[in-house]
Amino acid sequence: MLGVVFTGNRQLEVREFPRPEPGYGEVRLRIMATGICGSDLHVYRADQVPGQIAGHEPSGVVDAVGPGCERLQVGDRVSAHHHQGCGTCHQCARGEVVACARDQVVGVATGGSFAEYCVVKERNCVPLPDSVSFTDGAFMACVGGTAWGAYKRLGIWPWESVGVFGLGPVGLSCVLVGKALGLRVAGMDVLPERLEVGRRCGADLVVDGACEEAVAALREFGRGPAGHWADGLDYVIETSGATAAREKVIPSLRREGKAAIVGVGQYDKVINPGEIHGRACTLLGSVVFHLDWSWDLARFLATSGLSFEPAVTHRFRLDQAEEALRLADEGRCGKVLFLPHGPGEVGHPCLS
Repeated sequence: MLGVVFTGNRQLEVREFPRPEPGYGEVRLRIMATGICGSDLHVYRADQVPGQIAGHEPSGVVDAVGPGCERLQVGDRVSAHHHQGCGTCHQCARGEVVACARDQVVGVATGGSFAEYCVVKERNCVPLPDSVSFTDGAFMACVGGTAWGAYKRLGIWPWESVGVFGLGPVGLSCVLVGKALGLRVAGMDVLPERLEVGRRCGADLVVDGACEEAVAALREFGRGPAGHWADGLDYVIETSGATAAREKVIPSLRREGKAAIVGVGQYDKVINPGEIHGRACTLLGSVVFHLDWSWDLARFLATSGLSFEPAVTHRFRLDQAEEALRLADEGRCGKVLFLPHGPGEVGHPCLS
């Protein structure tokens, strides 16, 4: 089978590998769709790399079942949470596999999903309803689930307003989930291409983050059509990790508003506790999502009509990995997917 391995400093190789065999409690997936995530790009750019097949958004069909598996059968359509955990500690019992001290991340500690086949834990696999595509399954595995997790932690109400800072794959997922939940959504980025994809995903307002009036525009959006609702946004989800965006979080919120810090990025000290006190706002860290929330998201996708498809701008075969990673690394696009078994099997043309 083909697999993509990062070799350091934005270099990669597409290699031939034997198909991996599932061990106890594991299944092998025939990968039908898998996305390039910002976390993949951090590894792609690094000097030191894991040496495994990359990728951590597995979505596909169960191809083989290892000993000890009781729930899944060959032919089942699934998405797999990429943080596999140990399965036995307190954190894993809560579904918080990302916090497990013995966590094994797909594509880092184990072979990843930038391949034709990938082995994952059965306990991490979430069945895909027939109406949920493999593309949506790939989003569920990471960026879509991360967006869902942010909203779960914020405790939103459907008539409220949210500002999504950063319109990369996670931010675009936040726009799509927010609209499906009934919120009024504003998106902010500094790249025109991403602002355009944000519009396509249904954002009610897109704001150039480099504009001096960006915060004023977001606060005005929070006031609503009548102009006398909340003086600022009810919620902010910060996905960019950029200092300039983080500086705008508290000023954009209404009094007692809430913000979820989702993006991994810079570590500049940009928040003054006095601002939190003065505005009586709540800031929380939102890291990926609980395993059980994946099941909730699958049900929501099946019943709400939500699809992450509008966030996808490019699809590639595995042998086009150099072009795909270069494009994703430049950031002037939406979500970039690999279709390891060809576009015909998931019903979408290859847009590369």
